[in-house]
Amino acid sequence: MVHLVVGGGIVGTFLASTLAKNGGRVLLKARSALRKEAALVAAKAGVEVVQSFEPVVERLRTGALPQLDAIFIATKTYSLAEAAEQLACAGPALRPRLATIGCYNGHVLGVEALFEEAVGGPFCKSLVPGGYTFRADGSGFDVTNAGQKWSLLSTRPEMRELARDMTRLGVATVTGGFEADARKYLVNTTANLVSVISNTNCHGLVSNVALLNRMRHIFREAVTVLRASPVHASHMPADVSLDELEEQVLSGIASYGAHYPSSCKDFRAGRPVEVDSLNGYIVSIGRQLGIPTPFNAAVVDDVRIVLAQADSLLSGAFDTAAQPLPPPPMPFAADAILSTLRVPRRFNITPGALQRASLTLGAEAGALQARLQAGIKKQQSAFSHQPAVALCSRAAGGAAGGGRRGDGGAAVGAAGGAAVGAAGNALATH
Repeated sequence: MVHLVVGGGIVGTFLASTLAKNGGRVLLKARSALRKEAALVAAKAGVEVVQSFEPVVERLRTGALPQLDAIFIATKTYSLAEAAEQLACAGPALRPRLATIGCYNGHVLGVEALFEEAVGGPFCKSLVPGGYTFRADGSGFDVTNAGQKWSLLSTRPEMRELARDMTRLGVATVTGGFEADARKYLVNTTANLVSVISNTNCHGLVSNVALLNRMRHIFREAVTVLRASPVHASHMPADVSLDELEEQVLSGIASYGAHYPSSCKDFRAGRPVEVDSLNGYIVSIGRQLGIPTPFNAAVVDDVRIVLAQADSLLSGAFDTAAQPLPPPPMPFAADAILSTLRVPRRFNITPGALQRASLTLGAEAGALQARLQAGIKKQQSAFSHQPAVALCSRAAGGAAGGGRRGDGGAAVGAAGGAAVGAAGNALATH
């Protein structure tokens, strides 16, 4: 059997390499060159990595490659439309024999029709269980809550055949699993964006009283909306009270321990963060149903503020006449950092200087973060100041990325280093 995985992130690489090392023929379509750890894992497993659909289509047309059995879409939700458009442009040669499967967190309205029109044939979403982290040496993955089965959210015969093939190739998979997917979605919606704001792993989320209370409110709103939705009501866990379901979801979050939710990992690495498919989806559906969602709306607003501040910093949007930031809905220590930064709009530096800036910031990031943490511990409300540490982490991630991309991220981070340190000292002595 031949499978095509679209998306070279951690989930796509995990799926492709696991299927391939157990005897599957797998092509992995990545937007650009894979990160080092992913490239090592993919090569070791025998995955064929491509950056365009054109050579795949040509081989399919000439018979050099048998018909695809399945396509797995393992991009982030904000890239689903782009993936569908590219598949549609590639033409009917890519139509798989069995199905197209979406491997992503959250919900996106209309995605099934989008891919069925773009590719042809059935589409369904897959529950992707557990949490995945690349090992630094490129030897594979660390999987939190390993042993849980993937689930194709359909009972169609094609999906049952595909589930059997995935299981044979090392990815234990079942069909159905609608209630399990609802629980996973509630875990993601309850925890992911709160972890971005607080820069906290799963253990920290359930150990902090303020964060825990906020997550409880977010969870209850989400359940109210989903139970009222004609699309989701029948898939919600049955025969369980709201209190029992809440404890199950919070226990699920706690079971991830030191694992950082994917949204927080993306934020710390300077990548886009999924918002609209998580709490943003609850806000949107609640608005359609006339159900207020103030707690989900608040976490969406807070995340967008942190993202805007961090992205402005990394893109060099602050110049010597920097305008003050709009006041956020809660106090952020990040404001103290950003208000001291004076970053030029343009950078004219050599690659060597950029690399040195990246290395300098990388070496200092741990110390800066420790100083910020020390200041935070002296505050009466640790929750309100944690975004400062998150912003420091994102600046470090952006700087490292800047060194690879050749953009101004590292220069911004290096230029801001002294200011971040000064803000940390100010917090530590507050």
